[in-house]
Amino acid sequence: MQQVMQGQDAFIYQIYYDDQSRQQLDPGFIPLDNKANLRPDWYEFWVIRNYLKQHTLQGDAWYGFLSPQFFAKTTITAAALLPVLAQVHEQCDVVLLHAAWSEIAFYRNVFEHGDVYSPGLSELSQQFFDQVGIQVDVKDIVTNSSNSVFSNYVVAKPAYWKKWLEIADKFFDCVEGPSGQKFRVDTLHFNRPAPMKAFIQERFASVVLTQNAFRVLVPDLSAIAPIPWPTQNAEETRAILRMCDFMKGRFYSTGDPDYLNMFYKLRSEIHNHPA
Repeated sequence: MQQVMQGQDAFIYQIYYDDQSRQQLDPGFIPLDNKANLRPDWYEFWVIRNYLKQHTLQGDAWYGFLSPQFFAKTTITAAALLPVLAQVHEQCDVVLLHAAWSEIAFYRNVFEHGDVYSPGLSELSQQFFDQVGIQVDVKDIVTNSSNSVFSNYVVAKPAYWKKWLEIADKFFDCVEGPSGQKFRVDTLHFNRPAPMKAFIQERFASVVLTQNAFRVLVPDLSAIAPIPWPTQNAEETRAILRMCDFMKGRFYSTGDPDYLNMFYKLRSEIHNHPA
């Protein structure tokens, strides 16, 4: 199945693992069969990387690789997304579809976020970047909704996926290689053991987007995105989070430390967060 939009192609896949997850798929996306699930320890990373290595991406077509939980996490349907892609085709290279907007807004960056839920993630990530010569300081980087996303919920043109694959290949070789034991550790995800590498790799989007000048579109879900921690005044918290994200974005584009200082001041007003 191929989606065609005003003369431009879109290959937006949705991965499934069995008959049950097949039933969760949006009929407007292209089903991507992973019933064999040869390496479940890599989650969707295994499927995305294999697809990119086995296919030649076309021109400036859109490509995306979404999990079966995409609608449940974002409330975005194919019927809503595909017309947007057609509309912005000439103006954008990457579209980010947020499943955890509040988390991106609250933390300085996605690696700080990772350490809260998977302690040690930042250190392991930094070791990988240093080992392969990728110039990233995971403590210093500042991310926001325009350069970060979770769950690989990215729809992008081949230029983005080429950069992503360069990092993905290096990471796969590091983890699978003879000296990769330190990366083959578990963390907890919803109180169950899960491979740390799966949560490191989903932060590669931030590295790609902060190191390359892609034109990024972010559909604004901040007014409806759930805030997944208890709060006494949800709307006040939402307003502060929106300002947090804005201040980080301004710092990212200008380098003015006043914006980052304001982010920290605003963040201190949010209580009951797990950080």
